[in-house]
Amino acid sequence: MTFVRPRTLLTPLAVAMSLSLAALQGAHAQDSTASLHYKGITLQPVGFVAAEFVWRQRNLTADIGSSFNAIPFSGTTNGNMTEARFTGRQSRIGMMATGNAGSTKVTGYWESDFLSSGTTSNSNESNSYTLRIRQFWLSAALQSGWTISGGQMWSLMTPDKNGMNPRSEAVPLTIEAQYAAGFNWERQAGLRFVNKFSDEGSFGFGLEESQALFSARNAPANFVIGQAGGSLLNATTTYSTDYSPDVVAKLAFDPKGAGHWELKAVGSSFRDRVIDPTNVSGGTRNATNYGYGLGFGVYVPINSDGRDVMDFGLSGLWGQGIGRYGTVTLPDVTVGSDGTLKPIKASQVMLSLETHPTKDLDIYSYIGAEYADRTAFTNSAGKGVGYGSELNVNTGCQTEAAPTNQTTPNSGTCAADTRAVWQANLGFWYRFYKGAAGTVQWGMQYSYTSRNTWSGGGIQPQAIDNMLFSSFRYVLP
Repeated sequence: MTFVRPRTLLTPLAVAMSLSLAALQGAHAQDSTASLHYKGITLQPVGFVAAEFVWRQRNLTADIGSSFNAIPFSGTTNGNMTEARFTGRQSRIGMMATGNAGSTKVTGYWESDFLSSGTTSNSNESNSYTLRIRQFWLSAALQSGWTISGGQMWSLMTPDKNGMNPRSEAVPLTIEAQYAAGFNWERQAGLRFVNKFSDEGSFGFGLEESQALFSARNAPANFVIGQAGGSLLNATTTYSTDYSPDVVAKLAFDPKGAGHWELKAVGSSFRDRVIDPTNVSGGTRNATNYGYGLGFGVYVPINSDGRDVMDFGLSGLWGQGIGRYGTVTLPDVTVGSDGTLKPIKASQVMLSLETHPTKDLDIYSYIGAEYADRTAFTNSAGKGVGYGSELNVNTGCQTEAAPTNQTTPNSGTCAADTRAVWQANLGFWYRFYKGAAGTVQWGMQYSYTSRNTWSGGGIQPQAIDNMLFSSFRYVLP
């Protein structure tokens, strides 16, 4: 019997890799320009090309971004099916423009990817998914120390590596497009004012787009919280009718050699319309409740021989009505038996450790959790209303019921509300090349996620998912 030596199969790949790297080295030798110039503006393309793969133990029917709050229980149809997908949709394109208007430095930034879908998008043949906005903002840094930024950007509640101006965020290195449980973030429209009051300290505040994530069991029929999208909004989803923007504030310190330390806060308002057909004693009214969040962030680079070898991070957020500021997107509010919204107490925390053993290798790990408190009431019929009621019927959460049809599994009778999601991630990025021609890198990630629920009828189901990711990217210089 004759065996083919493995290296003979790898030779064409090795030759192709060598030729590709040689071409990049040649480009480096010929041109070290990192930006373009147009009149008085410096233009720098940003983005990367990504070829990625995800495997999940439980079927989420999701692309490279996971729905952590929708992990199916093991006894259900989707809980017994694995999922594997190739995707290039996290590929990113964009541009940064910088210039000076007198003594003011002006920066414009655009960043898009393809993690959205239109009514004609599918994975059958053409895979024609749509382009979406990730970030699109303008920033003006004044000589006085103030910086004004407006547009769609990472929320001020997102942890930073230094200061708090756009593009300083401490975003996890994950291949997973939904990042990691416990990570506080939003990318939304806002207006931000930041004052660097000393070499080591800065303060910022702003107004940001508001929205309410709502979840309730046995909700009364006498209230309206939102409606399907109208002009220029998505008609297939529901938008809350918001009372005011979210108000955010942050205080940050960057002591020399001691990393980045921050305290932050957010205030939100939630409104619904309560309808009383008899309108007795003003029973029909707008009802407004308020949410708040208090958080912190620490990011400390550890250097050795002048090189960053490790980055330590810890961040957290506590309050009520803050579910959407966590990556799991637990609900902000539920409803009481009287039809008024009730903010849900919540907490989020994430520990991160990013190591850099060599200049070409990054190894990262993230451990985080998010929690939503039981916010439950009882109506006149003796049924549980709200979120996490002990009266919920969870008997069917581990039962596989007959499907509605061939594409719609039936989860049976399951009213389990998520109490907490905790997650552990481990991954790496290895750079084959990094230079003036860009970066060629490969990464893998393993994720363990546990979704834990509130008990109902004495039953407290749990859903666990193991996920594997791989990514090959070419990053623009």
